[in-house]
Amino acid sequence: MKVEVSSQLLAWPRERIWQLLLDPSVLARLLPGVEKLEATAPDQYAVVVKMGVGAVRGTYTGKVQFTDQRPPESYRLVGEAKGGPGWAKGSATLTLVPEGAGTRIVAKGDAQIGGPVASVGQRMMEGVARSMANEFFQSIERELRGEAAEKVSASGFGVRVLLDLIRRFFARLFGRGGGA
Repeated sequence: MKVEVSSQLLAWPRERIWQLLLDPSVLARLLPGVEKLEATAPDQYAVVVKMGVGAVRGTYTGKVQFTDQRPPESYRLVGEAKGGPGWAKGSATLTLVPEGAGTRIVAKGDAQIGGPVASVGQRMMEGVARSMANEFFQSIERELRGEAAEKVSASGFGVRVLLDLIRRFFARLFGRGGGA
């Protein structure tokens, strides 16, 4: 499954956003469902994620690595995880694109999934991936504004994903786009 998604234009220079995107304590707080992100070596982390898609919910444990860093332009996240609901592995390249006085984050990802979670279906997984990215981008913006960014819970995120999928379904049904 390949997904590409962009943030809204953020009113901060990419150097500031770069700092946030490489801070494991910030990432652990802002990435949906992440329960633990613990350093195991330079730029390598053990991760525990609670996530659910449809009726398939569970806890995944795995590892994540930051690679191909080109400060403050881009880096690649490579990871894999296993859990009761199945397994996932993939990578995402985050690119910080300067636009005027602000910055846009572009994320391009590729993931493979297996086990019961794969039964949810490609179309639904793409919607979940987009919703996760958008939730993450919104959390980054709140963090940059200095607002108390709360931990993004898996259950709260799950409700927002479900509502977003329903909204997209009706938008497509009535011909109002709702795609990306």
